[in-house]
Amino acid sequence: MQFSTITSWARLIWEGLTSYGIDADAVFREVGLDPRALQDSGSRYPVPAMTRLWRLAVERSGDSCFGLVAAAQWHPTTWHGLGYAWLASSTIEEGFRRLVRYSAVLSTAADFTLETSGDEIRLSISAVQGAPVRPPPAVLDAVLANVVHMCRLIYGPDFNPRRVELAHQGNGCRQKRREFFRSPITYEAPTNTISVDMTVANKPLSTANAELAHANEKVIADYLAGFDDATMSSRVKARLVDDLPSGNLTEKAIAESLFVSLRSLQRKLRDEGTTYKKILEGTRRELAEGFVKDQTLTLNEITYLLGFSEISSFSRFFKRWTGKPPSVYRQSLKG
Repeated sequence: MQFSTITSWARLIWEGLTSYGIDADAVFREVGLDPRALQDSGSRYPVPAMTRLWRLAVERSGDSCFGLVAAAQWHPTTWHGLGYAWLASSTIEEGFRRLVRYSAVLSTAADFTLETSGDEIRLSISAVQGAPVRPPPAVLDAVLANVVHMCRLIYGPDFNPRRVELAHQGNGCRQKRREFFRSPITYEAPTNTISVDMTVANKPLSTANAELAHANEKVIADYLAGFDDATMSSRVKARLVDDLPSGNLTEKAIAESLFVSLRSLQRKLRDEGTTYKKILEGTRRELAEGFVKDQTLTLNEITYLLGFSEISSFSRFFKRWTGKPPSVYRQSLKG
């Protein structure tokens, strides 16, 4: 499997280098990347070359804070349709869940995970198993800074994580990281993580737009289903988002839509530590919570969008996921 990164993410490096007066095209060519690919929003670069590019960018700029400089160039299109879907999310937690679900858009070598612990929610990033290289510090700085920047766009400029954990040593840039993240930072941590207060993560956002978010998820799904180096689980998720309303959700039907045999699909998912059943339920659950929060959708419409044949079936699953029937869960949001 060839691991890859979307070129719009590489554009942050190009613009960061340019801000120092460096010939960015020459640096890209030096590591074997064609800068003309930056003009194609759907093209991708191989991860090993991207890793060399990040390291060379830090070297040529002479700035150990280059990851923060690159992150400052962020635009919604940097993350393809995921950027706009994030901006339209109803809460920060919903934005985090979209990032976890569609992280392969950014890089097939990055593994994003989300967990709740007490009164906080934790978003972590690590290299997927089998990735050819470990991400350099500048990459981790840029990714976490992008996430915080996006949170500030939808929550407000006063958003601050509860804390930040970085697996690298943080040499040479500790003061600027403190100034940007505005929260305690732990270095040489076991994970690369942003922790957010649960009350902040679940605060309803005035920028929420469920219709726009869903439309961009369709864009993401089409994009993910179209490139070969995405993990099989991410391709299945993308296809499910597209196909759930049709109700044609058999494992065989999904395999056929991805042009692989059923046996091959099962084997690849097993190699990735999951199953079709787990992905189907996980995708439904993630979408269900967002749909129920959208007061413009009736429960009958949500039942259809999630591929359930009857509202009673949807209600039963939703209660198992959240502890409450969807009608009760929706009513509790108003309180």
